[in-house]
Amino acid sequence: MLNIIRSLNYSARRDNVNWITLISMLGIPAFVAYISKMIDPNSMNKLTPSVYFASTTMATVFIFCCFGIMILASKLVASDAGDKTINYELMAGHSRNRIFAARMVSGFMWGAGLVFIIMMIPVGVLNLIYGWGPETDKTDVLIRCVLCIFPILRLCAYNMMLASVARSTGKGIALGYASFMAVVITGSVMEEVFGKVVIYPTGFTNASYLLTTENSKYEVINGKEILIYDTAITGEIIWKTIAVSIIFIAIYLMITYINFKKTDRD
Repeated sequence: MLNIIRSLNYSARRDNVNWITLISMLGIPAFVAYISKMIDPNSMNKLTPSVYFASTTMATVFIFCCFGIMILASKLVASDAGDKTINYELMAGHSRNRIFAARMVSGFMWGAGLVFIIMMIPVGVLNLIYGWGPETDKTDVLIRCVLCIFPILRLCAYNMMLASVARSTGKGIALGYASFMAVVITGSVMEEVFGKVVIYPTGFTNASYLLTTENSKYEVINGKEILIYDTAITGEIIWKTIAVSIIFIAIYLMITYINFKKTDRD
C-alpha cells in the first residue's frame, strides 16, 4: 500500500493543476485581506490573528479553500480512472482493498491535510508579526480551528466519493461545485426566510459556523474601547461536530468502497 501511496503522491506532485490550486490557496488570504482593507480602510489597521478571525476573513478564505478541496480530492482519487493504472496495480499483485485504502489516504493528505495547513499558515504568520490581539480569546479560536479539520475531512470524503463514483476528475469537481452552490443557496434561504441557521447537515455549514461569531460587546482595555467577540464554544458544538463528521465520513467512504469493489475499471 505504501508503494501505491508514493506513486500517487509522485503523480500529484507532477500535476500542474495541483500546484496552481495550492499556490492560489496560499495567495487567497492576502487577496481577501487586501479587498477588505480597500472596502474599509479602518477595519484592519493591524491585522492580528484576532482581527483575522473576528472580521470573518478566515471564514471567507475557507469558502475559497472549499474549491481547493474539490480539485485536490478529485484529482487524487480519479485522475487515473481512465488510463488503466488500477488494472496494472491489480496485475502487480495489489488487492483492491489496498488500492482503495491508498487512494483514500492520499486523497485525505492532499484534499484535507494540505488545505488545513494552508488555512492555518496566516494565523501563525500574523501571530509572529503582531501577536494575537485582544478582540478574541486565543484558546477558543484555536479550538474552533482544530475542530474545523473534521468538517474538512468530511468535505474531502464527499468529493472523493463523487469523483470515484463518477470515475472522472472533471465530473467529480462539477458535481462537487453543484452541491456546494446548492448548500449555499439552501442555507441562505433557510436563514432569510425561516430564520434557521443550518449547521451540522453539511461540512461546509459546520466549518463556516465554527469560523464565525455573532455576539460581541465593547470593552475598555488600557483606556481604549475595543469590540470584543464572544468566541466561547460549548461542549455540544464540539461533540456534535466530531460525531456528525465521523458518521458522514464513514458513510461516504462506505459508498465509495462498495462502488470501487463492484465496478470494473476501464
